[in-house]
Amino acid sequence: MNPPQHPWTLAGRTLKNRFVLAPVKTALHGPGGGPSEAAVRFYRRIAQGGTGLLTLEPAAVSPSGIEHPRQLRLFEDRHVATIRTLVDAVHEEGAHVAVHLNHAGCAANPTVIGGKPLAPSEVACATTGAEAEALTGSQVTQLLDDFGTAAARAVRTGTDFLELQMGHGYLVHQFLSRRTNRRTDGWGDPERFARAVLDSVLGGAGSTPVLVRISGHEFLEGGLDPQAQAWLLEVLEGLGIAAVHVGFGNACDNPAWYFGHMALPEQPQIEVFEAIRHLTALPIIGTGRLGHPARLAAVFERGLIDAVGLARPLLADPDLPRKWIEGEPDRILQCGACLQACLSRVRSGRPIACMANPWVTTPDAPPAAHPRRVMVVGAGPAGIGAAVTAARRGHDVVLFEQHDVVGGQLAFAVRPQGKTSMSRVLDGMRMRLAHSGVRVRLDERVTADTVEQEHPDVLVVATGARPSLPDIGGLDRQYVVTSYEYFEGVKPIRGDRVLVIGAGMVGVEVAEMVAAMGKSVVACRRSSVIGADMDPISRKLTLNRILADKRIHLMPDTRIVAFTPEGVDAVVAGEEVRMAPFDTVIVCSGTVPDRALAEQAAGLAPEILVIGDASEPANVESAFAQGIAAGQGL
Repeated sequence: MNPPQHPWTLAGRTLKNRFVLAPVKTALHGPGGGPSEAAVRFYRRIAQGGTGLLTLEPAAVSPSGIEHPRQLRLFEDRHVATIRTLVDAVHEEGAHVAVHLNHAGCAANPTVIGGKPLAPSEVACATTGAEAEALTGSQVTQLLDDFGTAAARAVRTGTDFLELQMGHGYLVHQFLSRRTNRRTDGWGDPERFARAVLDSVLGGAGSTPVLVRISGHEFLEGGLDPQAQAWLLEVLEGLGIAAVHVGFGNACDNPAWYFGHMALPEQPQIEVFEAIRHLTALPIIGTGRLGHPARLAAVFERGLIDAVGLARPLLADPDLPRKWIEGEPDRILQCGACLQACLSRVRSGRPIACMANPWVTTPDAPPAAHPRRVMVVGAGPAGIGAAVTAARRGHDVVLFEQHDVVGGQLAFAVRPQGKTSMSRVLDGMRMRLAHSGVRVRLDERVTADTVEQEHPDVLVVATGARPSLPDIGGLDRQYVVTSYEYFEGVKPIRGDRVLVIGAGMVGVEVAEMVAAMGKSVVACRRSSVIGADMDPISRKLTLNRILADKRIHLMPDTRIVAFTPEGVDAVVAGEEVRMAPFDTVIVCSGTVPDRALAEQAAGLAPEILVIGDASEPANVESAFAQGIAAGQGL
């Protein structure tokens, strides 16, 4: 089988390699999906990294099919010019382009479309909570025409391919699945609708080749799997579709698999590729957490796919294809599949970013006009971001870290269950640092004297935060372990009964890890929502595991009042209760900035910047981005 770096002739067009950018929502466009320099810059940067075929993000074929306010659109002629700017930018970098056509169906955004979403039947999207109206027969006919008209507009953008979304829980998929298509008229026949929408798109496409994207497996009870789509693959072959692009999951009912969350196993995807390979002679573009070099090599060596679709791995490292082609896969900066900056930002209406690579959507800052001596203290994400960025701009940078390794709190964040792949993000930060020219001094605790000896032009304080202990009577008489002490392993967990105070993200992760040690754990939180600071997908996966674990008892709406010899007094949902004593109390209830060095070193450097958790405790994405912003501003 040809490896990914080999050229690929697809429907008469020769692509320079078999790397494909899968469609990923960016929210980089202007309001209404209008043109923007940021979007052009993003796609140009991916193309510059060596990707052979770039699939643009979903373009809505109808006003009723929009998923988010800044989504691309193709239901009016004016949209052609917007997409042409993206196509032209990619072509200028020597890559091919596919325009991706979609209608969100019940996953559409009610606020943006101005009413209830439309779907084959009256169903609800679990992700958005929106309930859809069933399409009338005339509306179905109109939507089929919309797909064809959008395809014709896409051809006018100069694109090399079209891609039709027929999977992932969107409108076409909703017609194909018995879970969401309960119609009793002729459109209740999945094959009839499939052929109709394909005929419409092929008619609009003319001589432009069409790819089709499907969910190889929804991983849902009653959902579509390879065997259930054998008929569809046969139809695609018969109609001369150029290739099938295989993803997973369902945007409404199983977004974890759709977006490739880090907590999910990777082997099932390989099994799906194997099954589809046996069901069709069509070329297969396989996508889904394939950015890891060893995994990527394995699927090609076994001949399971013809090209690899990558979305978030190309955010983490746009140069992934180039590094692979040049024989440097060990220098690839890998995606941790955390979804924290890419998915969560877009869902909140902000432009896409990447925790592993905040530079991906921002232009490089120019070289510094006057290089300076920069001293950065603290080698967590904020400190690394500041040091690397400042060095890239030509400053002379030294980075101090009091521990013997770099990474800060990110080194602890990779330990909870389901988050081990985030170690790839940490490895990437360390790799960037190693190739940056920054002088790194480990195992050195910086004092005001150290600053005076270094006499920097700029002192960047990225010393993080320290745990805060709640003011609870009797807590000082308990065996207390802070979350930092737990992750650093400097204090053991005593006894069998453990109380976790603060059931936010850190608290629930600690509770799960401690329960895995065989302990009985109670995790409490003052508010009524456990894990409120987690992204929705991670929260759902984590809580599903915890609720199935009889060793863990969650107590929302709980305020610990006092620790006494008789037990622990608390107020739960307004009622006073007493719990039996605990052997260990783990405090995960918050942190406070550690600004001591900035205060001690006042006046010892012409400029002092305080960044990351030392400024205001937040998350890894925020800390890394703050560090980069600080480095760009020097």
